[in-house]
Formats: sequence, structure tokens, C-alpha cells
Amino acid sequence: YFQAIADAVDLPLIVQDASSYVGRPIPTSVCAELLNRYGPDRMLFKPEAAPLGPNLSALRDATGGRARILEGSGGISLVDSYRRGIAGTMPGMEFLPAVVALWKALGRGDEEATYRLHFPLCALVALQLQAGLDGFLAIEKYVLHQRCLFTTDRRRRPYTWSLDDETRLEVDRLLSLLDAAVASETQ
Repeated sequence: YFQAIADAVDLPLIVQDASSYVGRPIPTSVCAELLNRYGPDRMLFKPEAAPLGPNLSALRDATGGRARILEGSGGISLVDSYRRGIAGTMPGMEFLPAVVALWKALGRGDEEATYRLHFPLCALVALQLQAGLDGFLAIEKYVLHQRCLFTTDRRRRPYTWSLDDETRLEVDRLLSLLDAAVASETQ
């Protein structure tokens, strides 16, 4: 399947293993074969199978460090993933300024800034994780609405979880901490 797509287009492809929430993982050997066949300029990888860190390292090691690996854990695994040699991150939009600031802090080796940003970001993503994909979408839309990027935080059904008042208040408190950490990086 991947080979047919790669043969049909002359653009880089991202192979996203979203098995942590939609099914079975793509074997590392398949990713290594695709990389060997099409090269690192054509193939990028976004492994999301649990456990993320060891799987990133396994792909890196299986390809001799040639694989360009992206992560997209919402920021909760960004520090660990960065230290395993990822080429980039594909975050959601709701915490994008924080993820950019965190990436820059990691790049300059600023441990204090890294963890000042990372801790509230992790706490927010942990709140999202409590309800799986529904939690991610509910909190993401809430935050984007709070930031005036969406006109509403309404979601389409079906979903099984919604923000309650206590979770919303905790999101607001954590967003304040995260915003303060981002602001301290831009001064």
C-alpha cells in the first residue's frame, strides 16, 4: 500500500503510525524498507505506538539514524523525543506557541526553560488524555475558542466526554501557567 502511494507521487510522504488510538502498529521493518527504497528525502515517519520513546529509538536505530522522525504527542513526550533525535514535531494548534518555545529551549540546551514550559504543557495534555480522543478534541476546541481562533467550542457528535466545570477551571489555571512560561521566553 505505502509503495503504491510513494510510487504515484513525487512528494515527501509522512508515514503516521496512529496505532496508539486506531489500531495495530506499523512494524519498524516496514518503515526501514520504505526508507531504504525511497530515501530520507521522500519518507518521513511519525510513530505513535506505545511506548513512544523506545519505539522512536528502535526506528532510529533500525535505520542507522537516517529516518527523519516526527513526533506529535501534544507536547507530553517532546522532551524525551527530542533527546532521541527527532527531526521535528507536528503538534495540535491549541498549544502551538508553547511547543515552539519548548523546541527552541531544547535547541539551545536551556534546561530551566525547557522544564518551565514542559510541566504545565504536560499537565494540560494529561487532562486531554483522560478521555482519549474525545478529551483531546474537547480541550483543544475549548482552548482554541478561548484564544479567539474558533468562534465556538462546539463539537460534532458522536462523542462520549465533555468538559465539566472543574476540568475547565483546571485547564484555565494550567493555561495561565503555560502562558506565563511562554511570555518569559519572548521577553
